[in-house]
Amino acid sequence: MQTVLWLLVLLVLAVLLVVVLRRMSLLVARTRNLERYQKAVAGLEARSAAVIGPLVKELDGARRQALDPAGLAGAITAAQGELATLAAEGRALATPAPLVSTTVALVAELDRAARAADMAEHGLNALTTGTRGRDLEAQTSLKRGALNLRHAQEAIGRMAREVGSLRPVDIAAPTGGGAAPVVVISAYQAPTSDDADGGFEPRM
Repeated sequence: MQTVLWLLVLLVLAVLLVVVLRRMSLLVARTRNLERYQKAVAGLEARSAAVIGPLVKELDGARRQALDPAGLAGAITAAQGELATLAAEGRALATPAPLVSTTVALVAELDRAARAADMAEHGLNALTTGTRGRDLEAQTSLKRGALNLRHAQEAIGRMAREVGSLRPVDIAAPTGGGAAPVVVISAYQAPTSDDADGGFEPRM
């Protein structure tokens, strides 16, 4: 009987050990996934800020005629390319399943910034052509472009701070039965009525 009792005790201990190791493994995986995601989001935010911040200042200067609009063509082209790259990287971002909506919103704002840069380019072109009657059109495009760029950057910064404050327990599976899976979002844009800004919807 003592032998059987000891075997039962050892069996129980073995089961408990397996359960503990499994939970530790899930916690480690969840932590690594979250840290990787936080680092990626922070990188996208920093790079977008480095593009949007200087561009907004230059657009404001062109609108107030403090800068030559013709000299901003290169800056606009570079910003458009970088913002498109950032949006593509956002779509390919490996995302913990509970944070898919955050990635969707992040890419929507990056797309919004890219469209705002296109709008600003239209305004600069209107200014540089010197066509009579296009001054109001140019000023409106520049103002709306700069405003949308600023709002997009504010939203991206807010999301990056929220993501940075998350803990592994915040993305735990609702049932507690496993680690949150990581997915990659394939996306397309669906136009909305908000300033002609397209929405971002996931296709999974």
